[in-house]
Amino acid sequence: MGSNSGFEEELSRLAGDLRRLRIERGNPSYRKLESRAAKSRIGIQLPVATQSDAFRGQRLLGLDKLMALVRVLYAYDEYGQETAVPPHNSPRLDPWRSRWRALAALQPPAPDRREATAPEAAPAPPVPPRISAPAPASVPAPAPAPAPAPAPAPSSAAPPPAGETGFFVACLLTANTNHPRSAAFSPDGRLLATGGEGMVQLWDPVRGRSAGEIKVDVYKVSAMAFSPDGRTLATGAGNCTARLWDLSTLAATGPALPGHEESVEVVAFSPDGRTVVTAADDESVRRWHATTGEPAGPPLIGHFGEVGALAVLPDGGLLAALKGKHAIRVWDLITGSSVGEPLIGHEGEVQGMAFSPDGRLLATAGVDGARLWDTSTGAAVGGPLAGPDPFTWGVAFSADGRLLATGCDDGTVRLWDPATGAPVGPPLTGHERPVHNVAFSPDGRVLAACGESEVMVVYHLDPDVASRAPSPLGSRALTAALRQGHAVPLPATSGKAGTPLRRLAFSPDGGRLLVHSEDQRVLAWDPVTRESLPDELALPADTPWGLEFPVEGGPAGVWTPGTDPSTALVRPVSLKRRVAFAADGRWAATIDATGRIFFWGVEAGLWATPRVPDGVSSVYALAVSPDGRTLAAAIDEKVALWDRTTRDPSSLELDAHRASILALAFSPDGRLLATGDIGGTIRLWHLPAGPSRSLTLSGHTGQVYDLVFSPDGRLLASAGTDGTVRLWDAHAGESVSALPLTGHTGAVRGVAFSPDGSLLASAGEDGTLRFWVLPGPHAPTARPR
Repeated sequence: MGSNSGFEEELSRLAGDLRRLRIERGNPSYRKLESRAAKSRIGIQLPVATQSDAFRGQRLLGLDKLMALVRVLYAYDEYGQETAVPPHNSPRLDPWRSRWRALAALQPPAPDRREATAPEAAPAPPVPPRISAPAPASVPAPAPAPAPAPAPAPSSAAPPPAGETGFFVACLLTANTNHPRSAAFSPDGRLLATGGEGMVQLWDPVRGRSAGEIKVDVYKVSAMAFSPDGRTLATGAGNCTARLWDLSTLAATGPALPGHEESVEVVAFSPDGRTVVTAADDESVRRWHATTGEPAGPPLIGHFGEVGALAVLPDGGLLAALKGKHAIRVWDLITGSSVGEPLIGHEGEVQGMAFSPDGRLLATAGVDGARLWDTSTGAAVGGPLAGPDPFTWGVAFSADGRLLATGCDDGTVRLWDPATGAPVGPPLTGHERPVHNVAFSPDGRVLAACGESEVMVVYHLDPDVASRAPSPLGSRALTAALRQGHAVPLPATSGKAGTPLRRLAFSPDGGRLLVHSEDQRVLAWDPVTRESLPDELALPADTPWGLEFPVEGGPAGVWTPGTDPSTALVRPVSLKRRVAFAADGRWAATIDATGRIFFWGVEAGLWATPRVPDGVSSVYALAVSPDGRTLAAAIDEKVALWDRTTRDPSSLELDAHRASILALAFSPDGRLLATGDIGGTIRLWHLPAGPSRSLTLSGHTGQVYDLVFSPDGRLLASAGTDGTVRLWDAHAGESVSALPLTGHTGAVRGVAFSPDGSLLASAGEDGTLRFWVLPGPHAPTARPR
């Protein structure tokens, strides 16, 4: 084994031991460790980036920094409570020093290695590629007042191709601060403030010139915000204080705002500019009078989690995103109550957070990419937003909410469409090291990014691209319709030769829609273009079957109960009422020609002998609960439930229909069961209460063919022989709209929601597919409270 591989292995072991030590000490966040180091007076700072490198084994820290990190970790007990920092000569540090010396001896010489000896040397500023604007001038002495920037001057060199986004690297801002950590634009977009260690730098973001600097007697400026009138700048710092600065004099308007016990990580102004809101790692949020700096009431919250983001709504409402150890919560600070359910889904610690301008979405960044959340329900909106290297540090919405920028560990900035989760153009380059923070100008034409480099990269929107932007009238009309709770129809598409279509299902990534046709084929459509795809699946004859959706993309396939699912990682979906599969594919239930139920299960790699429950006949439909424990069977006018583990009928039998039941569906959380009969009646059963808690939904004038819940469980869609699709509020038991969704000229046999819940598709006897763009989880209500 070469020295390089031996070094990498030992470095990985060291990183693993550091992670274990962190967990043993209550798993404090990176920001808490950074703040603890600042308060401990050990003389060395621990930036988040340095900690990340150490815990991930990206590089060997200098000896002083490694010992500082270990000492700060030992400054917490097993419950995460602060204790005394051990001295530099503590015996507990000796094994770590020995390991560092052994690693330093193994490290191969390299002229570009980031750190090998102690103390650390500051890295040289990177030289980003594809710079189309002149290099920035050196930083002059502080200006008496920031001057308004003139209109943008055309670049002397044509910008490089920028892809669909139209953004290109316009300039580099080389500050006197060490590692700009935060950035904020003034309301008119003419000033860009960057905050780092000991200074706030003001810039003309168009020309890339300095517009002054503010001396800040703290080691870290962690947060900044301009007042609505652009005359005042609020800063939050690592010394547990916030401060207000007069931008006409570049001087503080008064003493520091005290009260916090940890680093102030978030600052914001109220819409009228009269109140400043600050949030710190001590889990408190405080309000201040902007003119006097006096407290505007007691702390709003405490002991719920670190505050990662604030949203000050136009009506004065205030939302906070709170980071706990296992979940994120959105808190309404005015009412003092949580909003929606906890946000659970990230694989590791959340690094950055940002609310959309209207407070309806929360973007979070972590090791598995960025994620979007509906603040009113706590539901994830789509899947992770990530590039090849998913680690994401910072997130920011544009002022109109139509773009989301993410700062990535690979040194790129990526743009996303929050409505679809799709990337917008290629990644933006310019940094050679991780990007921690991103910020949009108010008009969305300038994007600033900073991170571990000693420069701020500023991206500009190509004026030619901006002039080609479509009129917002159409999108505003669509937005208004969706906010009013209307489903917007899209043009229909026809199947092959008009063959009647039955049930349908979206692929997990939403990229395809698979439909079972009457001639026993499974056809595919692109749900975005609504065009048929050449993919076509052959169905086995006289054998129960379902659709196989591999976890990591790839083509769909037909899956039968005779295949061990562990070899394919399938999530089988049935497009026939007479077959039902467990979500993990480990067992299935089928109905034979005589109306009997058969259970199929995997045992030791072999399929067990089918077992037939006693007393069962005339079974029309089957459904399996999401947890795979319960099988629901429609038997004439009743629904019987079976416990899968015993394969015996349970004591619960649902009997409230007056006609035969042909459609069944469990809600995503398994708490509701929807049933539909040939007379057009739909019932919602609350499980396990059963008959004691149920709702009747009336509207269809003929047989209910299919039922499906939206991914968040909020809506229920039904398809009927009367040629309509109806949407229901699954919790209130009432129609979402007074009018059904129409367009089919025959019976509607199947309905399906896209994985993100934004699209509803239906399949009809007339051989057509129809699509509706659906209102978001907030419609028709306007504000999450």
